[in-house]
Amino acid sequence: MHRDAERAATLSVAVTALLTGMELAAGIWSGAISVVANGVQSAIDLLSALTAWVAIRQGSKPPDADHHYGHGKFESLLAVVQALMIWVTSFLIALEAFQKWRANLPVLYPPIALATMASSVVIGGLTARYLFAVAARTGSLALQADAYHLWADAGAAAGIFVGLAVLTVTGWQFVDSLLALILAVLIFRSGWQLVRQAMAHLLDTALPSEEVAVIEGILQTHADQFLNAHRLRTRQAGNRRYVDLHLVVPDAMTVEEAHRLCDAIEADIRKALPNTDVTIHVEPESAFRQQGLEDRTTFILGRYRREEK
Repeated sequence: MHRDAERAATLSVAVTALLTGMELAAGIWSGAISVVANGVQSAIDLLSALTAWVAIRQGSKPPDADHHYGHGKFESLLAVVQALMIWVTSFLIALEAFQKWRANLPVLYPPIALATMASSVVIGGLTARYLFAVAARTGSLALQADAYHLWADAGAAAGIFVGLAVLTVTGWQFVDSLLALILAVLIFRSGWQLVRQAMAHLLDTALPSEEVAVIEGILQTHADQFLNAHRLRTRQAGNRRYVDLHLVVPDAMTVEEAHRLCDAIEADIRKALPNTDVTIHVEPESAFRQQGLEDRTTFILGRYRREEK
């Protein structure tokens, strides 16, 4: 899967480089600040694509002596850096659009700008759809962020195409600056969404409720072999999921039997949720019955269920 992600990231770098060159050249030649703004956004996307390529290669490295849990959070950290770059870009675009509106500078060659935007919509949109598919299959946050950038860029290009078409028909030159300002707002919003998702990983936010429900369902299928499961904890780092829980087994169960049970649960969880590390702490029934109320009332399965106070 990592090879698929690397290939997709490499394709994204090549496509984004092409779009950046096209849009910046056409925008400067035609005098359309909205096309230049989209070109600048593509340049940021190019930097993001390169960042994603590096993040995927680094994040996929196995655990080592200094990183016992792997390098998954490297992707999340670089996603925050990408968001900061996006915010700076949105400010610069808005400033340039305002200055052009005040100077009332015209778009000199609208057909060139229109043809460039149409090409950007097709190329960027198709590439983004491919990246979204690979990101969903591999669980790569960096690749997902990269796909979102390209998709937003294609959407912005479509809006600019429509706006420039209106400008060509009506002669309303302010439309160009207005489009650039709208684009600046959309760029800022995409940065905000990206930093929220990245911070959730960096702060060890729990897995989505639907994924936790999958884990609980798997535990329930094995509930006839243990007495209780509690202290279920989950988090995610890059494309890696981490799950740990306590499992109470009968005192008569041997170590080998408990080991086989844990292996079966771990295998089922990894099959349902790929790239998951599972840690299970086994407790004997006698020790569990001596624990306090707090341990006996957290996520209960099996014979011992949640106790009412």
